[in-house]
Amino acid sequence: MELGDVLNIVLGGGLVGTIVAIASLRETLRKAKAEAARAEAEAETVRMDNTDHATRILVENIVKPLKEELNETRRYLDASKREMARLRKAIDSANSCKHHDNCPVLVGMQDKPHGERERKPIVRKPLRQSVEDDTCDDDGAGSEGAGSAADSS
Repeated sequence: MELGDVLNIVLGGGLVGTIVAIASLRETLRKAKAEAARAEAEAETVRMDNTDHATRILVENIVKPLKEELNETRRYLDASKREMARLRKAIDSANSCKHHDNCPVLVGMQDKPHGERERKPIVRKPLRQSVEDDTCDDDGAGSEGAGSAADSS
Protein backbone atom coordinates (compact mmCIF):
# COMPACT_ATOMS: atom_id res chain seq x y z
CA MET A 1 0.00 0.00 0.00
CA GLU A 2 1.18 3.29 -0.87
CA LEU A 3 1.07 6.40 1.14
CA GLY A 4 -1.71 7.79 -1.04
CA ASP A 5 -3.88 4.79 -0.42
CA VAL A 6 -3.38 5.08 3.34
CA LEU A 7 -4.12 8.81 3.27
CA ASN A 8 -7.12 8.17 1.07
CA ILE A 9 -8.53 5.65 3.58
CA VAL A 10 -7.70 7.74 6.64
CA LEU A 11 -8.71 11.08 5.19
CA GLY A 12 -11.38 9.59 3.03
CA GLY A 13 -15.09 9.58 3.66
CA GLY A 14 -14.93 8.22 7.20
CA LEU A 15 -12.81 10.86 8.89
CA VAL A 16 -14.06 13.82 6.88
CA GLY A 17 -17.63 12.64 7.41
CA THR A 18 -17.02 12.41 11.14
CA ILE A 19 -15.60 15.93 11.24
CA VAL A 20 -18.50 17.30 9.21
CA ALA A 21 -20.97 15.47 11.44
CA ILE A 22 -19.35 16.88 14.58
CA ALA A 23 -19.43 20.42 13.14
CA SER A 24 -23.09 20.13 12.16
CA LEU A 25 -23.91 18.58 15.54
CA ARG A 26 -22.41 21.61 17.30
CA GLU A 27 -24.57 23.93 15.20
CA THR A 28 -27.66 21.83 15.94
CA LEU A 29 -26.81 21.92 19.64
CA ARG A 30 -26.49 25.75 19.54
CA LYS A 31 -29.86 26.06 17.81
CA ALA A 32 -31.49 23.76 20.36
CA LYS A 33 -30.05 25.77 23.26
CA ALA A 34 -31.24 29.04 21.71
CA GLU A 35 -34.74 27.62 21.20
CA ALA A 36 -34.80 26.37 24.80
CA ALA A 37 -33.75 29.80 26.07
CA ARG A 38 -36.51 31.45 23.96
CA ALA A 39 -39.06 28.97 25.28
CA GLU A 40 -38.01 29.66 28.88
CA ALA A 41 -38.24 33.42 28.32
CA GLU A 42 -41.69 33.02 26.77
CA ALA A 43 -42.83 30.80 29.64
CA GLU A 44 -41.57 33.39 32.14
CA THR A 45 -43.45 36.13 30.28
CA VAL A 46 -46.65 34.08 30.35
CA ARG A 47 -46.16 33.36 34.06
CA MET A 48 -45.66 37.06 34.79
CA ASP A 49 -48.76 37.95 32.75
CA ASN A 50 -50.79 35.36 34.65
CA THR A 51 -49.50 36.65 37.97
CA ASP A 52 -50.31 40.23 36.98
CA HIS A 53 -53.81 39.23 35.87
CA ALA A 54 -54.41 37.28 39.10
CA THR A 55 -53.19 40.24 41.16
CA ARG A 56 -55.56 42.60 39.36
CA ILE A 57 -58.48 40.24 39.94
CA LEU A 58 -57.52 39.96 43.61
CA VAL A 59 -57.34 43.73 44.00
CA GLU A 60 -60.63 44.34 42.18
CA ASN A 61 -62.66 41.60 43.86
CA ILE A 62 -61.20 41.42 47.35
CA VAL A 63 -58.97 44.33 48.32
CA LYS A 64 -61.19 47.20 47.12
CA PRO A 65 -64.37 45.90 48.80
CA LEU A 66 -62.43 45.25 52.00
CA LYS A 67 -61.02 48.78 51.93
CA GLU A 68 -64.50 50.21 51.43
CA GLU A 69 -65.86 48.11 54.28
CA LEU A 70 -62.96 49.15 56.50
CA ASN A 71 -63.55 52.82 55.74
CA GLU A 72 -67.27 52.41 56.43
CA THR A 73 -66.47 50.69 59.72
CA ARG A 74 -64.10 53.51 60.64
CA ARG A 75 -66.80 56.10 59.90
CA TYR A 76 -69.27 54.13 62.02
CA LEU A 77 -66.73 53.86 64.84
CA ASP A 78 -66.02 57.59 64.71
CA ALA A 79 -69.75 58.35 64.81
CA SER A 80 -70.15 55.93 67.74
CA LYS A 81 -67.28 57.62 69.57
CA ARG A 82 -68.93 61.01 69.08
CA GLU A 83 -72.25 59.67 70.35
CA MET A 84 -70.55 58.08 73.36
CA ALA A 85 -68.82 61.36 74.14
CA ARG A 86 -72.15 63.17 73.95
CA LEU A 87 -73.73 60.57 76.22
CA ARG A 88 -70.88 60.84 78.75
CA LYS A 89 -71.20 64.60 78.72
CA ALA A 90 -74.95 64.38 79.25
CA ILE A 91 -74.55 61.91 82.12
CA ASP A 92 -71.83 64.00 83.74
CA SER A 93 -73.93 67.13 83.44
CA ALA A 94 -76.98 65.27 84.84
CA ASN A 95 -75.29 65.23 88.23
CA SER A 96 -75.51 68.99 88.40
CA CYS A 97 -79.12 69.11 87.20
CA LYS A 98 -81.62 70.49 89.69
CA HIS A 99 -83.83 67.41 89.10
CA HIS A 100 -80.97 65.00 89.87
CA ASP A 101 -82.55 63.46 93.00
CA ASN A 102 -85.72 62.33 91.21
CA CYS A 103 -84.37 61.66 87.71
CA PRO A 104 -85.82 58.39 86.36
CA VAL A 105 -83.06 58.13 83.76
CA LEU A 106 -80.30 58.19 86.37
CA VAL A 107 -82.18 55.70 88.53
CA GLY A 108 -82.62 53.39 85.55
CA MET A 109 -78.95 53.58 84.68
CA GLN A 110 -77.69 52.44 88.08
CA ASP A 111 -76.02 49.04 87.97
CA LYS A 112 -77.60 46.31 90.05
CA PRO A 113 -75.82 43.06 91.01
CA HIS A 114 -76.45 40.08 88.74
CA GLY A 115 -78.51 42.13 86.32
CA GLU A 116 -81.35 42.51 88.83
CA ARG A 117 -83.08 45.83 88.85
CA GLU A 118 -85.05 46.86 91.83
CA ARG A 119 -88.00 49.08 91.26
CA LYS A 120 -87.69 51.90 93.69
CA PRO A 121 -90.57 54.25 93.98
CA ILE A 122 -89.60 57.65 92.73
CA VAL A 123 -90.20 60.26 95.36
CA ARG A 124 -91.13 63.45 93.66
CA LYS A 125 -90.70 66.77 95.27
CA PRO A 126 -93.34 69.28 94.41
CA LEU A 127 -92.06 71.67 91.79
CA ARG A 128 -92.88 75.30 91.63
CA GLN A 129 -94.79 76.29 88.54
CA SER A 130 -92.46 78.76 86.93
CA VAL A 131 -90.81 78.92 83.55
CA GLU A 132 -87.35 78.41 85.01
CA ASP A 133 -88.34 75.30 86.99
CA ASP A 134 -90.19 73.57 84.12
CA THR A 135 -87.13 73.11 81.93
CA CYS A 136 -84.06 71.08 82.67
CA ASP A 137 -80.78 72.85 82.00
CA ASP A 138 -78.86 69.94 80.54
CA ASP A 139 -81.00 67.63 78.46
CA GLY A 140 -83.62 70.08 77.22
CA ALA A 141 -86.54 67.91 78.38
CA GLY A 142 -89.21 69.61 80.44
CA SER A 143 -90.12 68.30 83.85
CA GLU A 144 -93.69 67.70 82.67
CA GLY A 145 -92.50 65.21 80.03
CA ALA A 146 -90.31 63.38 82.51
CA GLY A 147 -93.11 63.23 85.04
CA SER A 148 -95.62 61.79 82.60
CA ALA A 149 -93.18 59.10 81.41
CA ALA A 150 -92.42 58.08 84.99
CA ASP A 151 -96.09 58.10 86.00
CA SER A 152 -97.00 55.64 83.29
CA SER A 153 -94.51 53.03 84.57
